[in-house]
Amino acid sequence: MFRNVLRRRGFWRVKGGGEEVFMKHDERLGGIYVTLQNRMAIVRIEDRNAIQIFKSAKHLETYLKKLEEEKISRILAN
Repeated sequence: MFRNVLRRRGFWRVKGGGEEVFMKHDERLGGIYVTLQNRMAIVRIEDRNAIQIFKSAKHLETYLKKLEEEKISRILAN
C-alpha cells in the first residue's frame, strides 16, 4: 500500500542499498526521503531536519497531501 501512495505522489525508488527507499525533490522542502521497513514508512525531510513515522498508508497520504497543499498556498500567496 505504501508503494502505491508514493508512486501516486510522484516519488521514485532509489536504486542500490539494502533498504527500500523512495525520494522526491521539492524546490521548497528539498529532498523528501521515505524508507519502507516492517509495515512502516519513515519520512525524512532533509532541509527541515524532520522525521515522521507512519504505520498507515492513509495517514502517509494525508501527510504528503498536506505538504503539497502548503506548497500551492504559498505559491498563490506570492
